[in-house]
Amino acid sequence: MPSGMYWMRDKEAPFSTFLSFIHSYYHPEARNDNFDALVQAAQDSESANTDMRVFKQELTRLLEGDREGLPQGAVHLAAEYDDFHNDDDFLVWLWQQLYPTEPVPGHQG
Repeated sequence: MPSGMYWMRDKEAPFSTFLSFIHSYYHPEARNDNFDALVQAAQDSESANTDMRVFKQELTRLLEGDREGLPQGAVHLAAEYDDFHNDDDFLVWLWQQLYPTEPVPGHQG
């Protein structure tokens, strides 16, 4: 585990649930096998999973610009995205994949 992945050691760290999910479901080593499961869990109306609720709350905060306590580069480190210019582009895309019927928090359109 790279030393920058503080959220793996400290589950109380800001955005640790979001970062852990992204690393587990979107990171290149997991994406092909796991991303569809994240999409399914996000869209499952029966999902009362506490971690999934926290994940959505943290993603909402990120999209609304509330990033207090999130070290610069943490989202990219967790996701290792390469098809996006920055975290904002990735986060908007992610919301649209996971919650396609809901407007993107903090964004007009």
